[in-house]
Amino acid sequence: MDFEATYKIRIDPIGLTGHAAVSYKMKVTHHLRMIYCTTVGKILLACIRYYGLPVVISPYTGGGCNSGGGWTTVPAGTRQGFVNYSPDTFGPHGACTPALGTSGRLGQEILFHELVHAFRGVSGKWNKQPNATRYSDSEEFLAVVLTNIFISDRSNKVKSSLRADHTNYDALAVDFTAPFKFFESSTLVLPLVKQFVADNHGLAIMLANSHVAFNPIADFVASPDRAQLAFNKAIARDLKDVATALSGWISRVFK
Repeated sequence: MDFEATYKIRIDPIGLTGHAAVSYKMKVTHHLRMIYCTTVGKILLACIRYYGLPVVISPYTGGGCNSGGGWTTVPAGTRQGFVNYSPDTFGPHGACTPALGTSGRLGQEILFHELVHAFRGVSGKWNKQPNATRYSDSEEFLAVVLTNIFISDRSNKVKSSLRADHTNYDALAVDFTAPFKFFESSTLVLPLVKQFVADNHGLAIMLANSHVAFNPIADFVASPDRAQLAFNKAIARDLKDVATALSGWISRVFK
């Protein structure tokens, strides 16, 4: 598979030379192939191709257990997606050790996560809205959720487990993995999923029809009303938590 010719995804080993550059391109290509060999992976790659804009994958040069993805404007004035990703970081002896958590940590899963960011950029729908939750911001929420759908894909034979959030690699609680239950996990889920379906409707509908076990996009498309009912439970829980915290504060102040 020639990913540059087919999907305009180019691997550029910036800063590497000789064997290191060749090795980098081989490892990234291997992870792209692992993504391509899944139903959900093919869907994401096809949606990147749809916009006809390039995505460049190059080594991550920041510190720690991390990677990056998004978009930039090239001199011609058009958008270009980018991914900063170093596969060795997520290998058996890389910086991301099991002690940091194992959910969503395999190299191809990290690469998929960053390709979601690149897709959002080339589609022109990038809209990072910071929040005070475990997802950091709206774009990280989408990347985590879509990567969890990729992990749940039955055609994906090499996988870890569903990731709970963006702040670490802990596993998503089993209580939130059943159909519609994810909408009970946070009051952010329904509005962000609803906005994603509106922003990237083509990708959302293809994901909804992919018959994946964990698939909040499919849940919402199938029944917005059931998603709303689950969302109401999240609101009720949060209100109860606020009331409990307020009651405790009042009792301490006026004891």
